[in-house]
Amino acid sequence: MKRNYKKKRLFEFKQLGPIVFAVFVVFIAYKILTPPSNDALRIDSPDGSKTARLKAEFYFDNQPSYHVYYRESGKRVWQKLYYLAAYTNVPADQADPGLQWSEDSTQLDFLMNGTSIWHHAFDR
Repeated sequence: MKRNYKKKRLFEFKQLGPIVFAVFVVFIAYKILTPPSNDALRIDSPDGSKTARLKAEFYFDNQPSYHVYYRESGKRVWQKLYYLAAYTNVPADQADPGLQWSEDSTQLDFLMNGTSIWHHAFDR
């Protein structure tokens, strides 16, 4: 009794069309669901142990949302510290967001038009 086995290919070219279509649909969904954003500011702490990043995202209204991230030096992962949905105390075109480290790198301040509206204290 002779057994004939067909060797199965790892990838069938007939499946290429649906795979490309699925990747395209996921890409379009990502673009639709992700709001436009830009990195407004990136600063290093005075001692060089951390980096802070301010990111502005723009949703339907004209007011941007702000995210404050930080990461330790030598690491790749950003950790979110703060999210401000919309700062409505001043018009969006007059808002001047910023970040500022303390001299000993233990505190990070989120500034709006030069005034601290939030801060985070890091452990030493």
